[in-house]
Amino acid sequence: MYFKSPLAATLLVASHMASLTTACSPSTLSIRNDNSTGPPITWGPDTPSDPATAGYFLNHFSINVKNLTATLDFYSRAFGLRHIFTVQASEHLSIAYMGHSQGGRNGTGYQTTAELNRDKNNAAGLVEMIYFDIPDKSHLQASSVRTNTFGHMGVIVPDVEAAQARLEALPGVRILKRFGAPTESEGEVAIANGFPPEALAQVSAEERATIAAVLSVINERFLYVADPDGNIIEVQPQD
Repeated sequence: MYFKSPLAATLLVASHMASLTTACSPSTLSIRNDNSTGPPITWGPDTPSDPATAGYFLNHFSINVKNLTATLDFYSRAFGLRHIFTVQASEHLSIAYMGHSQGGRNGTGYQTTAELNRDKNNAAGLVEMIYFDIPDKSHLQASSVRTNTFGHMGVIVPDVEAAQARLEALPGVRILKRFGAPTESEGEVAIANGFPPEALAQVSAEERATIAAVLSVINERFLYVADPDGNIIEVQPQD
């Protein structure tokens, strides 16, 4: 989530949550203009990065997939990612890359596949897909099925409601949480984001209510969508 300033973040959260010492739910949260009941927010330091890391940037993330064809089709149709290449590494192992054109975000940045490949190692936001074509893939479980160290990936769109309408019209796209809907404390989104039942059972009912209420506020304008394997994509607005 993006905050324009530390004050904006504090006011947003503080205006929508109650103290952990007070039982709360979305219907009982009071709107305040101070941060007396807001959670503490720790901001990172302004210390420059080690000069030795100049030129470092996050290039891609990788997912293991059960059906490469279906996954390539999903990310192309739902989010406009382009198929850059697939390497047939062995008889059963394929490695594919997808990404958006890097020239611009307003439709003016079209690149050919050759140009996408040329810029691959100077691009951000790529998705690598690893497909091991074996009969039994039961070992592959998405974070929405069992919580693991991967939570979700995030996509920015100009208009979330327009994106929602478009995704709803596409076959095979599952929307788990819609624009304006509360964030459920159970189910696939909760499990993927680190809150399976066995984890929530270790905190008090009051804290569980607070978590649900605060997440509903933070995620109010977001969508959550599942890919063919159950990986979660969080769709956020630009503003």
